[in-house]
Amino acid sequence: MKQRPRLILIAAASRNRVLSSGGKIPWLMPRDVAHFRAQVEGKWLLLGRTTYEQMRGWLRPGHVPVVLTRQADFEVPGGWAVTSLEEAFALSGGAGAEELWCCGGGQTYEAVIAEADEIILTTVDLELLGDTFFPALSERDWRIMEMADFTPDLKNTAGMTIARYVRITN
Repeated sequence: MKQRPRLILIAAASRNRVLSSGGKIPWLMPRDVAHFRAQVEGKWLLLGRTTYEQMRGWLRPGHVPVVLTRQADFEVPGGWAVTSLEEAFALSGGAGAEELWCCGGGQTYEAVIAEADEIILTTVDLELLGDTFFPALSERDWRIMEMADFTPDLKNTAGMTIARYVRITN
């Protein structure tokens, strides 16, 4: 039996954990977009259905979208629709993927975070109103292994911190 791929969550959220408002990302951060693209290049991507639909034009050759949805007949050109994380693990692991990158949205992060091995989280230095949130992280469960701070500039509307968290195993 193949080992399940490592589950890595990647997200950008405000200091108060807002991911989006009305289906839109409420900041302009080209630096984070470039970081996101570099991290997920050529990877298997786990996405909720709404996030997949919002990112359709963004996906590049080499990305393998795996859409977590209740709609068993949902069509994913170049990828798959799954109804559970276990199915996503079986599919990606069976194809030899070592990592499965979860790109959201909020309900998907909430549904899979208990199985996550690592989190790459950009914290945008803003407090915002929103309707979609990243789950709260417990210091009992997660340790920061790397962190980089960035100040705002002409292209990036706010400061941000990119941190890599790994699950603490007992």
